[in-house]
Amino acid sequence: MIPCCAPKHFSRFLVTLIVGLCWVVLFGDIARGSEFEDLTNSFGNTLTLMFFRHTTGTVNPDGTAINFWKPEYEGALAIDEDNANVSLSNPHMAAADAYNNVYIADKASHSILKLTPDGRIHTFAGTHVAAFNGDGPAAATNLAISNPNGLYVFPSGVVYLLDPGNHRIRRVGKDGMMTTVVNDPDPDWYPSGRALWVSVDEQLIYYTHEIKPAVTNTVTQGAVIKKWTPANGIEVVCSQAVGFRNPGNIAVNPIDNYLYVCDRAEDDTNRTATGLFRIDGPEQRTRMTGNVTQPLPQDGQLALNSFIEGPRGIAFRPDGSYFLCAHKDGNVWFVDTQGLIHRYLRGSGKGDAFYVPDGVQPPLTDINYFAQPRAVTLAPNGNLLVLANDSGFLFRVQDLTTPEMPPDFHMGIAPDGVHLNWTGIYGRGYRVERTFDLSSGNWEAVTAGLGNAYAIPTEVVDPEPPAHHAQAFYRLLPSL
Repeated sequence: MIPCCAPKHFSRFLVTLIVGLCWVVLFGDIARGSEFEDLTNSFGNTLTLMFFRHTTGTVNPDGTAINFWKPEYEGALAIDEDNANVSLSNPHMAAADAYNNVYIADKASHSILKLTPDGRIHTFAGTHVAAFNGDGPAAATNLAISNPNGLYVFPSGVVYLLDPGNHRIRRVGKDGMMTTVVNDPDPDWYPSGRALWVSVDEQLIYYTHEIKPAVTNTVTQGAVIKKWTPANGIEVVCSQAVGFRNPGNIAVNPIDNYLYVCDRAEDDTNRTATGLFRIDGPEQRTRMTGNVTQPLPQDGQLALNSFIEGPRGIAFRPDGSYFLCAHKDGNVWFVDTQGLIHRYLRGSGKGDAFYVPDGVQPPLTDINYFAQPRAVTLAPNGNLLVLANDSGFLFRVQDLTTPEMPPDFHMGIAPDGVHLNWTGIYGRGYRVERTFDLSSGNWEAVTAGLGNAYAIPTEVVDPEPPAHHAQAFYRLLPSL
């Protein structure tokens, strides 16, 4: 550790900033080869986090998904030594915080589950029964949610979740208390909708929902893209007329700042609606992957000229390249900054099979390693998380690059506490810790923040420590 700045006195209170583990490593090497070669060298060490194969099926006779949750799962090892594994229930999304916790939107168990670093599973939000019993604020595990299938996780552990059965977007704070942020009473909101994205300052939310069918038990009539801000409330970005059918996950590109929408278009038998789209403005979209008349994807081919059936998950890297998973295509693809596509993980578009050996380095393309990928996300530490199929198969691919720490770490004192800020890498998380006595070696976690796009500083606030402390020291660390 090295001092970041000289100590400063503010009303008899001393604050010192320390940057921890200040390593600077360039991502990639211009002389080494292509972007895809750089990618494959920077990722490795696969690890299965959760799996359970339901050989008897995952749906009830009426077509609804089965809730496999059992009380004995609470606090249990997700994978134990006897392979008595915890079963997921039609999971739709997985994302991590800066402390190596992974959160799972487990749709049919009507809950958000939390997989802790010790490998144990816990209920994070919901009661495992589809219902509505209030908006809060209340403990997240005391408030019921219904069919949650969208999730957005901040490095600090603040979690936003899509609660489509109740037409709500909920927020769970670091204290475990849940509140409702968006209550969308749209009568045409069919109880589905998988896409959710939240800005770093939590002042902008994008989400999607499907439009209920004209005739009960038939296909939906399309979908809408919406946004919410504190000032204007709910606004429609793309109406039904634009042509979305079954949007999957969404993300904002850190380079062009546009929203990208995966539309798997499950109900489109003609396969004309499926694709990845960029939202250029109200009621405007541009296709980013090819339509059904174009060839199937091949390595080195432009994504725009490749028909990828059923895109469902997208995760942007700091340079604007991205991972894309496709439900019916079955693969996880990497699209580089030139728009060229590369198969990274090979899978099938049918079934619930899976086999990804631990400790290997992708690309894994010789066989089908899993089926029906439904979400890809990048953790704050750079790890790639992949969630697949109805039974529930969750694995990670570890980022092997050394964390690149921000060169700056500043602070200021305000009435609401100590403001700490730094310029980090987009999508990467950074932990802030505090101690009142350097000699003790006892550091406590304060919070964590996510690097912004366009070199905009990240800022977090620590309420001023109790007055009986004469000094405080802060340090900045990479995500676990």
